[in-house]
Amino acid sequence: MLEIPRRCGHCEEEFAPEELTVLAPPAGDGELICAWCIEIKLRRAVAKLALDNN
Repeated sequence: MLEIPRRCGHCEEEFAPEELTVLAPPAGDGELICAWCIEIKLRRAVAKLALDNN
């Protein structure tokens, strides 16, 4: 069966459906997101926490 590529809601790159996950609230709004964009969001959140704690 042919799988239709889907787009990441952040970087707009096309991925196979199994390469994407749903970013649920409160971190997101239920959009599809790739692993790389999740890592970027996590790094930004950790950096913001580090700045807020100083």
